[in-house]
Amino acid sequence: MGNASKKILIINGSIRGNSGNSWALAQKAAAYLQQEHGVVVSSLTLTDPIPDIKDVYELLKSCDGFLIVTGVYWNSWGSPLQFFLEVCTAFENTPAFFGKPVACAVSMDSVGGTDVANALHGALAGLGCWSAPCSTLVLSRVGLEAIESSAGKENDPNDDVWRMDDLKIVLKNLVAASSVDRKQWASWPHVALKIPDGPWPSGGELDMGTPTFL
Repeated sequence: MGNASKKILIINGSIRGNSGNSWALAQKAAAYLQQEHGVVVSSLTLTDPIPDIKDVYELLKSCDGFLIVTGVYWNSWGSPLQFFLEVCTAFENTPAFFGKPVACAVSMDSVGGTDVANALHGALAGLGCWSAPCSTLVLSRVGLEAIESSAGKENDPNDDVWRMDDLKIVLKNLVAASSVDRKQWASWPHVALKIPDGPWPSGGELDMGTPTFL
């Protein structure tokens, strides 16, 4: 199966939606995946109107891997992404996620991005995904300013600071990982939740059918 038959979904969990740093990362990633790897790219911007729940399930199911982009907000990811993960509880270890690779690209001002990325990989692992080597990129305003300030210096101390070009490595590994046979994985026992019908919830109370025990 060549890359042309692979489909990568970019999920933009930023609170700024179609603007800002996460949007720039998503645009760069989409262009690179299409031009350099020839994969089919789909996008889901979580501040936009979201399709019905089962339509989102079918979109996730149709993809071979995921790139999650988000900013950092008080040491956490964007609220649209948090809500997305909560609704997707019903998709745990289903064909929407199970055995598929995930990569993360996080933007931050100065701190918190690595913790957010690590927690995000953990959350997606719980849903059934896995992470390839070098599948995280954290870009900071402070880091990029440091790179610019030392550019051209001998023994540049900022040579190993994450930069936009490193996104290519993350995406190359994501595409490679998307070819791994998903049928080889085994799932632990878990409570399977019913995927609800109807529109994507826009707010208010959220009951995804998880057990009540208190």
